[in-house]
Amino acid sequence: MTVITFPRDAARPAGAPRADAARGAGTARTDTADLATQRTVSRHLVHRAALAEVFLTDFRSVDATTFHAAAQLPADHAYYGDHTGSPAMHDPLAVFEGVRQMLLCAMHLQHDAGSATKSITATARMEITDPEPLRAAGPLDLVLLGSVLLVKEYEGAVSRVVHQVRVTAGGHEAGTVTVDTAQRPDAVYQKLRMGHRDTLPPTSDTVERHTGGAPLAPHLVGRERDANVVLRDVRPSADGAVARLRVPVAHPSMFDHPQDHVPGPVMMEAARQAALFAAGEHLGLAPSKLFLRRVDASYLRFAELDSDITVRVGPVDGSVPGRVGARVDFEQDGTAVASLYVELGSTAARRPAGEVRDAV
Repeated sequence: MTVITFPRDAARPAGAPRADAARGAGTARTDTADLATQRTVSRHLVHRAALAEVFLTDFRSVDATTFHAAAQLPADHAYYGDHTGSPAMHDPLAVFEGVRQMLLCAMHLQHDAGSATKSITATARMEITDPEPLRAAGPLDLVLLGSVLLVKEYEGAVSRVVHQVRVTAGGHEAGTVTVDTAQRPDAVYQKLRMGHRDTLPPTSDTVERHTGGAPLAPHLVGRERDANVVLRDVRPSADGAVARLRVPVAHPSMFDHPQDHVPGPVMMEAARQAALFAAGEHLGLAPSKLFLRRVDASYLRFAELDSDITVRVGPVDGSVPGRVGARVDFEQDGTAVASLYVELGSTAARRPAGEVRDAV
């Protein structure tokens, strides 16, 4: 599971209406041409500590089931820009981070989540349907088109919501993200958090860094920097691989602020790296020629910071030309904490000459 706390000093972006105002206005704007990219939204609104980690630049609530946003992915980034892929492209997980920040705004501005509300991700799915827009050089402006697929309330407050977001860049659709989120008051969250513990969970700024174990060479998972590798003690299995999760509690992007569990995006990164390693080990495919095309994540329980997590990937399926699929399971103390399906695409699978993509 991955959890977000809504900060008390979250500020509404300039020009963004409250959800109730947008719902009541019969002339709510539905165009996206004037979504701003000149500056980011408040870092508190997207629960980031560092300004450099804020990608969202605007948010607009359109009606009860529709919201739009703009984001800009940086031209270079120590984490999201650290890839050996050729040809180069913006990281799909950076796209996911932009959407994640949009959905934080939606929880607060679209669904009126209070400051004492915890947002708990149950499932998340991202599919890059067209990687071409992500191959643009320099900063990449995204237009994010969000919709509410399902919403449930308890005692007048949203308790569960499913969002779907269409991701566009340069006027063309690049992919979709769907996230199923539960919302719980802080007191309820604390009870849930202690459901499988006898002691209070430590936070990432108090636990020791994971420095033990055999490190994995970065190029085996498509990375250049050791700091961005989240697997250790990796060993091949009959049809995949087994590793331990290296939890990067001091990482400025993956742990931008203190957490009391391993965040979902960290497990997405680990699943990608496990699939890349297994594809190289069993299929002879170079990580530099693969990109994250799709990820389906189910978070089953909180991944704790004070106990080892085992990562198992396999079997690796390369039967579809240009694609590699693999299931990645995360286990802690003998119990499943998350299960992800990863599909890698080939960077060589370009659009046939003369094929025209649909404009958005």
